[in-house]
Amino acid sequence: MLPSIDELLALDALTLREHTEQAGDTFDVDEHRVQLRKSLEVSEVCSVRREGKLVAYAMLRPHSGACWFVGAFGTHPLYRTYAVMTELLAKMAKLASEQGIGELKSHVYKTNRLSIAFHRKLGFQVTRENDKGFEFFIAIRELTTKPAVQRATARAACSPESGAPEAPAILRKV
Repeated sequence: MLPSIDELLALDALTLREHTEQAGDTFDVDEHRVQLRKSLEVSEVCSVRREGKLVAYAMLRPHSGACWFVGAFGTHPLYRTYAVMTELLAKMAKLASEQGIGELKSHVYKTNRLSIAFHRKLGFQVTRENDKGFEFFIAIRELTTKPAVQRATARAACSPESGAPEAPAILRKV
């Protein structure tokens, strides 16, 4: 079941507002709703639910060739667990395999220390930077060497509902 715009908006308001405002930008709920609607038209969404509630999601869209942009990545603070992250990574791995994704780009506010640390742990490299944020990049073949990604991929390969995925995409867009 794909998340509704209201579910995505609620999770983003919870997780993005603080970083956005600390960076000097405004998190306007109505404007964000419009952006989500537009993004959903051109993006693929991977999501995780617990007891019917959306607790994590990633939204990816084609950027150029085999490079995809991680337009959104959100995890509810109470569900930032190994199990939730592994499930989300496994779904992203399946998407990467199905769509032939070879590279990922992502943007992160400098105020979002958790996301920056997550990117670095997974091997993403900074390709551009300005006063507010970083652009991160990684080739899928590099990402698949990381233990967290290997665990998610192995778990997905053992799962009855998924084929053997190649590699996941991770990140959150600012």
